[in-house]
Amino acid sequence: MNHRIGVPSSSSHHTGRSWAMHSAQPGSTSQAFQGHWSALPASPLSQIPNTPLLHPVSLPHPNATSHQSHMSYQHSSTSHSSFIVLHSLLSYGPNLRFNVTRDLAHVQLRPGCPSTMLQELAVQPPVSHMIITIPELPAWVIEVVNPRGVTVNNVLAMIRETLNQSVASHEMQRSSRAVNAAIDSSRVRSRADPREHAQGVKRVDFLGPKVFFIGLARARDGSDSWEIHFAQNV
Repeated sequence: MNHRIGVPSSSSHHTGRSWAMHSAQPGSTSQAFQGHWSALPASPLSQIPNTPLLHPVSLPHPNATSHQSHMSYQHSSTSHSSFIVLHSLLSYGPNLRFNVTRDLAHVQLRPGCPSTMLQELAVQPPVSHMIITIPELPAWVIEVVNPRGVTVNNVLAMIRETLNQSVASHEMQRSSRAVNAAIDSSRVRSRADPREHAQGVKRVDFLGPKVFFIGLARARDGSDSWEIHFAQNV
């Protein structure tokens, strides 16, 4: 894999933090590796720290074989599950810069986070199925399935796929304020791309300017699902 150093685009509004970008490599061969572990207490996603200069990198294919390795996870012990450990790239950090309106090739990691971390299991112990709810958009659910164990890349790919689906006419039966705001977001998002404009309003447009993934947290309703959180920037 070739790594190149770059700078953030003028639209990223970043100052003083470094990231590594990973571009997709379908069908890439996975290799075993050593990563990093750290125990992090589960906590609400309430603040966004001062944000990290960007260097480019490569997402594995969504169906790439998952790897178990010594990496960073967030521990979560709840009454509805045994000890659940969430990968640090999916927990609040942020160790990951992911604009859900853009292709996964634009995902950026902090320096020191190898691209192979994206192939690692999303949670420990491994699961074949994850349900992720969207507090801002309760009508839609992100469902991630991998019989060999859900990976970080599986989760990111399904977040992107679910949120970038066009909204059906019956799904527009919401408050006029929410619909009008989504239409405005759609116009801003697609104004430079006629192909995007032709697809109309997408689910992601209902997030407004909050299009950056900032992490997962255990659902507050006592279920085994996860909640996804977004921010205007990271």
